[in-house]
Amino acid sequence: MPIHTSAGFVGDFREAAPYINYLRGKTLVIGVADSLLEGDALKRLAADLNLLASLGVRLVLVHGTRAHIGRLAGSAGHVPQYHRHRRITDEAVLQYAKQAAGMIRSDIEAALGSSIAQAPQRSKPLAVAGGNFLSARPLGIVDGIDMGYTGVVRKVDTEAVAGRLNDGALVLISPIGHSPSGKTFKLGMGEAAEAAAIALNADKLIYLIEQEGILDSEGRLKTNLSAAEARQMAASGEASGGQARLLEYAVNAVERGVHRTQILSGREDGALIRELFTRHGAGTSIARDSFVNIRRAHNDDIPHITALIRPLEEQGILLRRSREYLENQIHSFSVLEHDRHIYGCVALKTFDEADCGELACLVVSPDAQEGGYGEMLLAHVADEARARGIGKLFALSTHTGEWFAERGFQTASLEDLPPARRRDYVESGRNSQIFVRIL
Repeated sequence: MPIHTSAGFVGDFREAAPYINYLRGKTLVIGVADSLLEGDALKRLAADLNLLASLGVRLVLVHGTRAHIGRLAGSAGHVPQYHRHRRITDEAVLQYAKQAAGMIRSDIEAALGSSIAQAPQRSKPLAVAGGNFLSARPLGIVDGIDMGYTGVVRKVDTEAVAGRLNDGALVLISPIGHSPSGKTFKLGMGEAAEAAAIALNADKLIYLIEQEGILDSEGRLKTNLSAAEARQMAASGEASGGQARLLEYAVNAVERGVHRTQILSGREDGALIRELFTRHGAGTSIARDSFVNIRRAHNDDIPHITALIRPLEEQGILLRRSREYLENQIHSFSVLEHDRHIYGCVALKTFDEADCGELACLVVSPDAQEGGYGEMLLAHVADEARARGIGKLFALSTHTGEWFAERGFQTASLEDLPPARRRDYVESGRNSQIFVRIL
């Protein structure tokens, strides 16, 4: 079937379009485990980076060195030493880290050049800019153990990084930093990526790892976590080792201005693209606050509300509401957002009878009707009604009466409606079913 007649492709493209528009001009910091920077995994990553750059995304890539250092040390018969899950860096390990950074940079540049054929929208390979972007200080002595040349990020040269990004280059940062006195320190990829994302005020910090994301104690993927949930997961021991450290970096980032941290597999083909351009994503997404938010609607939301309700109006399920009506009544509407996108709306209409209110225009996008959003909107309206001293909530429906009945509404009659609403009911001629719920 030709791609332009494929319903699946059209649907996917429509879903991706808002994300493409949003990410254009945004800065993404991507931390990637170096075990993924070889073979097919590197080829796929290079193709995806070329694609993202062609869409106007500003890219900072921070690579790890653990696997490469392990191989170099193993070949030399060097026995690694660790404390608190961090490698103690002696002179030999520091040299391995420098060698690893050089090899990895060369491989990344080669892969970006060879993948240009998969990104025909780019006329030339994506330029790679490196430099002395990180300054560092020694981690020092921990629990009486000298960590040697293991360091921590002291500062990110944001002006230099921004300049390279403005030139259209991908900025490549190796986990190596230098002190003002000229000493060199080996850094961790996770911490270096976190520091870069915070300093650059990046929109997203993304970690590409071997696992599919953050897993719970039973090995199930956690798709969305708030900062509080992530912190609790790490503190409770449910996530241990490397995953606990990633959660620490993720929480630090989102609590210091990074909009999202996403942790996902670099082995799975297309995972990065799915995470960035689809609603359901591909790994674990971490935000400062809850991903789902219900808030009071404002005039800027009217196009989104119209897009939600128009198909139901055309089917006769909802009364048609004009732009003027929505502008005059927007104060009565609330909208449900998931990750900045509006997926539902509802209105609470009030009457002169102080104890009576109407739940109206409850709509959830067809793309999100399995998420329990309808129940959340219903609960929101019920809570708002109680806060206003309303004791009785009614709803009118021609098609979804069973849904209300299953959620505690009772069948009612025309006489149960307030006089003003009764007149509108008769004039509409819709003969809707009437349901009432005592709050």
